[in-house]
Amino acid sequence: GPLIAERSLKEMRRGGEISDAQAERWLAEMQRIFPDVKAGDRISGQHLPGRGARFWHNGRLAGQIDDAAFARLFFGIWLAPTTSEPGMRVALLGLASGSTGR
Repeated sequence: GPLIAERSLKEMRRGGEISDAQAERWLAEMQRIFPDVKAGDRISGQHLPGRGARFWHNGRLAGQIDDAAFARLFFGIWLAPTTSEPGMRVALLGLASGSTGR
């Protein structure tokens, strides 16, 4: 769980500037919500536009972060043009391989 939170924060920084104080708060919230996982576990998230995000672990609500900026940057890990995984972004958004999605 803590490693997932740390990597998430690192990837979120690709999408926008995050103050040290904000990063500290978000990291603490993700560490509280994200569990340690094992093979077969599933963590899923729901973007709540203008409000924040909810997260589930194996179908059970794990927690919520009420911060729209957090949600935008968190889901941007996979969906923003700044993603470190452009192939996954293309697949998730259903874009043609040559499209930028902008």
